[in-house]
Amino acid sequence: MDSRNGLINFALFILLFVFSFVFCLFALTQPASVLFGVLALFGFIFGIAGSIFNGALARVEGSVLATWFFVYAGVVAIILVWYLTRCGTAFGWW
Repeated sequence: MDSRNGLINFALFILLFVFSFVFCLFALTQPASVLFGVLALFGFIFGIAGSIFNGALARVEGSVLATWFFVYAGVVAIILVWYLTRCGTAFGWW
């Protein structure tokens, strides 16, 4: 993966994160929006998995973008844990 494709992939992951975050906020504030909550969950999971995969490919090639992909995966994982705890509180699981 050359640097231009890596930057485009990283920009797409940022766009995926923005949509997922907006969907999760909408799902948490609206009472009957399960579809948006599921879309946000899938978006976060696909963002983490895809970023780790692209980071591993970039690391094999020795690209500097590998660090950015792994940092992105860490940030999205933290937001995913926050979202899951908010969902657990909203459903009364704890």
